[in-house]
Amino acid sequence: MIGIIASFTPHLLVAPLLAAAPAGSEVCLADFNQVHQSLLDVESSFEQPPDQLVVCWRIEDVFGPALVDWVVRESDPAGLREDVRQLGLLVGQAAATHGIPVVACTPPTPTFVWLDPLDARSSVRLAVLHGQLVQAFVEGIGQAPVTLVDLAALLQLHGTERAYDSRNDLMYHQPLTRPFAQALGTLLGDALGSLGRPTPKVLAVDADNTLWLGIVGEDGPDGVVIGDSFPGSGYRAFQQGLVYQAAHGALIALVSKNNAADIEEIFARRGGDMALSSEHLAAQRVDWNSKADNLNAIADELGLGVDSFVFIDDNDVELDEVRQRLPHVDLVKVSDEPEEVAEITRRLTAFRFARVSGEDRVRTQMMKGESDRRAAAAGAPSHADFLASLGISVHVFEPGPAHVGRVTQLINKTNQFNLTTVRRDEAAVAALVTSQAHRVYAAEVTDRFGGYGLVAVAVVDCGIDAWEIETLLMSCRVLRRGVEDAILQCIGDDAVTAGASMLRGSYRPTSKNGQVAAFYPDRGFTATGEGLYEVSLPLSVAPEHVVVLRDA
Repeated sequence: MIGIIASFTPHLLVAPLLAAAPAGSEVCLADFNQVHQSLLDVESSFEQPPDQLVVCWRIEDVFGPALVDWVVRESDPAGLREDVRQLGLLVGQAAATHGIPVVACTPPTPTFVWLDPLDARSSVRLAVLHGQLVQAFVEGIGQAPVTLVDLAALLQLHGTERAYDSRNDLMYHQPLTRPFAQALGTLLGDALGSLGRPTPKVLAVDADNTLWLGIVGEDGPDGVVIGDSFPGSGYRAFQQGLVYQAAHGALIALVSKNNAADIEEIFARRGGDMALSSEHLAAQRVDWNSKADNLNAIADELGLGVDSFVFIDDNDVELDEVRQRLPHVDLVKVSDEPEEVAEITRRLTAFRFARVSGEDRVRTQMMKGESDRRAAAAGAPSHADFLASLGISVHVFEPGPAHVGRVTQLINKTNQFNLTTVRRDEAAVAALVTSQAHRVYAAEVTDRFGGYGLVAVAVVDCGIDAWEIETLLMSCRVLRRGVEDAILQCIGDDAVTAGASMLRGSYRPTSKNGQVAAFYPDRGFTATGEGLYEVSLPLSVAPEHVVVLRDA
């Protein structure tokens, strides 16, 4: 059940929202313009408690008198900013307290039927104030698991004249035209659908007639077209979009049928014309092999499934081969028109509601460190010698609100080392983090090559006599390095400190987690049923080559 709290009459949003939301969704509406009251008591505001919550509001609806006073008399807006911050706080509390996903709109720039929108005496001031109020609203939400929908950006895209219906606003408090309500409802439904939908991890891109105009093997590095002047500016703009995505967690992989020396030369000689550099590339395959084979090879190198790839190419034959051999890869055809090339990353809407963690921002650098580790492993006499040489430190801690986004990412994306593959949204994770009956563990790992980031999570039900591990998962980047045993030892030690005498765990098989089928038996646990295991405490599984750090 999707509950809608709105400061205006939201009925026109319902049909398009349901059309875009996950199948089988239903909608219930809170009382009109009772935003504060509904957020303070979510369950009582609806006929039945919602499983998801949508909040839409306008500044002029919720804070009308204060806003009019500011417009007319130029009063101090400090109180208005604080009121909006408090509203953001209520939205964040609704998500954290009730453990349900919340999608909230940021407010659009205020409009009044009696005010000339081009009156610079007020329009400039309103634009400045709007930015301050949006900032206050977002600051109030803080780290709470809230997905934002930018209503102001959507309004700018459509235009005020096409978005607002003054007559219906005055008569029914329904300010949106039907076409704009269709667009907003669809965007809200897509935001709700994104809560359970993984974001692509890899953008695999061709080179010739994709990153630049021309064929480097025929035109030479100085002959391909790229730069600030049209048509090269369209390709440079596309590269800038790739750089933006890389800065926000996507991995860029170059997949080109070319001589490697030619590609290296163009990056070296045309760097001033290009936005993308070799530093932005997490992996590359420049050879004459099948691109489908190379995509598989890159997936193995990065430790990811090809179902998390987007492949961007101008060649229909290459795209068709990947379509047939790797049907789970998303495909993007590069146009012959430079202005359409420039808009490719703009149209990758799967990233629209992605949550960006600290690990996401340095993901490419972490992947480069993994290449150094592979080289060290290849040169070590044995795996044990390699592990001893790494100098691994594992910081095991209880995550706070700032970590909820990353913990949720791991819970919903980790498949191979995942004992139960129980998925949870951010609201559920936030509730677990503050739960008195559960303990959530997170682990950050570093070694002599650098940091891996937050790569492991456990969720434990803390009973009086026995603790039960409900979730234990880990990124494949730290497989076979002892991290899992370090976490398990910490859980066992904490259980003993709390007075428990038994530790239990379970294994739920999937098509991808077969490698952990024997995890518990290999560590001395006894089978007590189908996929159920237990061991008497204390535990003794701590790896000697790992330094474990705990918060005091």
